[in-house]
Amino acid sequence: MQLKKIPALGWYFTIYNFVSYHRVRLNDIDRRQIHSQIVTVLCTGVLMWSYAILASFTISSPVPGIIGLICSLVHLFSPLLFRVTNNTYFISNVLLGAGIIHQSTFTYYTGGFTSNILIWFGVLPLIGGVICAQKGAITWSVTSSLVAFGFFILHLIGYECPNLISETGFVWSHALLVFGWVFISTTLVVVYAGLRQHTEELLQKQSQKIDDLFRVLFHDLANPLGRIAIGLSLAKKQIPEGENSRGLEIATQASEAMLEITQNIRKMYAVSKGKANVDLTMVSLNSAVEYVTRVFSNELERKHLAIEYHWDKNAGLNVLVEPISFNNQVLGNIISNAIKFSPIGSKIVINAYPVNQGSYAIEIKDSGIGIPTQLIKGLFDINKKTSRPGTMGEIGTGFGMHIMKSFVEMYGGQVVVESIEAQGDAPSGTTVKLILKGEWT
Repeated sequence: MQLKKIPALGWYFTIYNFVSYHRVRLNDIDRRQIHSQIVTVLCTGVLMWSYAILASFTISSPVPGIIGLICSLVHLFSPLLFRVTNNTYFISNVLLGAGIIHQSTFTYYTGGFTSNILIWFGVLPLIGGVICAQKGAITWSVTSSLVAFGFFILHLIGYECPNLISETGFVWSHALLVFGWVFISTTLVVVYAGLRQHTEELLQKQSQKIDDLFRVLFHDLANPLGRIAIGLSLAKKQIPEGENSRGLEIATQASEAMLEITQNIRKMYAVSKGKANVDLTMVSLNSAVEYVTRVFSNELERKHLAIEYHWDKNAGLNVLVEPISFNNQVLGNIISNAIKFSPIGSKIVINAYPVNQGSYAIEIKDSGIGIPTQLIKGLFDINKKTSRPGTMGEIGTGFGMHIMKSFVEMYGGQVVVESIEAQGDAPSGTTVKLILKGEWT
């Protein structure tokens, strides 16, 4: 059931609609922040007005009563500021500022540091945190502590704050303190839990929509894209090379890239959902290197590249991984990038050595064009554009490193990338280091 459909809350949404009119129209704020502000005012406003009225009738000075009424009015109407600004932090400071002025005045005229009203200073960081998260909590923790410390210093130096409240007023103020804390804490927890539940329900619905979208992408697009790529590849073989085949070449590359993107998104989705097969087992590093060397034999031959690897030295090394993803998405991805960015006639060096008991480093080093510093920072960030053409114009999607790192972390391993960008005749290249659990047999 939606909250708006509960008749008893009709008055609340009347207030909310009036306060949030411009913010909803401009869509420039999270509406939960407006709800938090209004609910806080309604809850704490009861206590604000109670203390203001109590001060007016039980404290012999008119000052705390007058200040209390003014602060209660500012506090009550503070949500109206949403009609002119979306600055939640500013509005919450107005609300809580009125509260601490009211509390400080009441405290001063009821004994200062010995007044039981000082305990209310502890609720301000709580409310600030509910409305403005860490920023609000820290701001009002510091502010409340400073004001309370001021009363403490006055008490230490012997300054006597006036205690002008009557005995009856003291009893009622104590009652407000006891029952007010119960009311405030209960209300804030109930409202916060309700908003959290509502948010989780929305996120669950959105997640379901995303899942449905991915299913369409995987099943309805992947197969047609695969057939397009195969068809274009066959057509390209039937047409002689030359100017007339240039358009077909571009279309083939584009279709293959689209298919690769679709397949990579599928893998990323499986990893994020925990649906990827991650049954870990000990795999011979020699067999994994032999596999990727065979898979990329055409690419290596085309660029006259050599893989340097000590087969005999590493014959007994086994690493704890999931075989298929390690061969294809991890080691295969790294070798593919090394080939792509290596100059013709160079070599790719694969080395392995122990780093500590039960862990081994596998380094794949090329002497290619290297990675610019600004790209290394976002190399594993899916939201950052890191794809570049290779030394022979090879294209990529930019998803590979993110997928590779996701699988390595599922193995309980780490990835370290070091690179020197090509500048003139100076040495350059990239080293990808995998740190994995393993054993020698």
